[in-house]
Amino acid sequence: MSATSFTGATLDVGSRVGRYFGLVSMVPALFLVLWSAALATSGAWQGPPHPEWIGPRLGSWSIAGVAWLLLASLATGLFLHPLQFAMTQVLEGYWGHSRVARVLLWARIRHHRRRLQATHKAVARLDDRLVDRIDEVIGQIRRSDPDRVAGLSAEEQARVVLHSPEGNGLGGLLAAGEAAHHAGERYPELDRIMPTRLGNALRREEDRAGGQYGIDAMLTAPHFALVAADKHVQYLKDTRQQMDTSVRLCVVSLLGSLEAAACLLTDGWWLLVALVPYALAYLAYRAAVAAADEYTTAVKTVIDLNRFSLYESPERGASPRPAGRTAQQ
Repeated sequence: MSATSFTGATLDVGSRVGRYFGLVSMVPALFLVLWSAALATSGAWQGPPHPEWIGPRLGSWSIAGVAWLLLASLATGLFLHPLQFAMTQVLEGYWGHSRVARVLLWARIRHHRRRLQATHKAVARLDDRLVDRIDEVIGQIRRSDPDRVAGLSAEEQARVVLHSPEGNGLGGLLAAGEAAHHAGERYPELDRIMPTRLGNALRREEDRAGGQYGIDAMLTAPHFALVAADKHVQYLKDTRQQMDTSVRLCVVSLLGSLEAAACLLTDGWWLLVALVPYALAYLAYRAAVAAADEYTTAVKTVIDLNRFSLYESPERGASPRPAGRTAQQ
């Protein structure tokens, strides 16, 4: 088989596996294969790497070499694709029940519980400081212009202060209080804390989504996917794809970091090269947390817009109705 036809066949296979696979699987797999190729062509497996070798060696690849690169990426993507759920679970913090896992879970959950408790204390402290500062400004206004706050309730007086030039100095406290409150909102209830940021972001909305309608989002999500409008389902798929892509990039970057560490372990300062994919893994993980926020927002939106369709669907069978609520809510 000629090189050209081999390349065409490889690209044809990639085009048939679908848009989801192409983005979520092929792009991270291609990064891992290229990183491995760069390590190999630099001679990192035999001794200290020679970065100047990478360009000439990779640049001299023929069409057949590019085809083999794509085939290796496709094979890597196919191997990693079924592991997507497991990778997400690991990054969420589902680490099993072995002794080592219990120690890690205890340490990480304790860390996040302390962060949440510290956030609650910060919110209370900032609120108290804001109230004290508002009272000081109100006292100044009463001395200089008592008619501005005469006959107003405490809440109305605070609003006057915050919307007047005298309240300009309170902007920092307001912003800090909002930031602390937002940080606390990123967590589920204290007894539901997970050991990772991603786990907490997803569990928070697992516990809250659909609660205002008495709906268990975890139980009814598949039902909503069947009765929701196509554009709503596509919106849900797009946000899930963003999260899956970030998770996959995080995992392959960690694999690349481990691979680099194994190659460069005895090469002195060259070992720091392993920090490059590790930094990418960190960025991808934070992107996964942000994508999880977007995904859970999409889940809540689909529930909001399609709950009546779920109640009225003739095929709902034994699908759950909202607990303690009527379908008219």
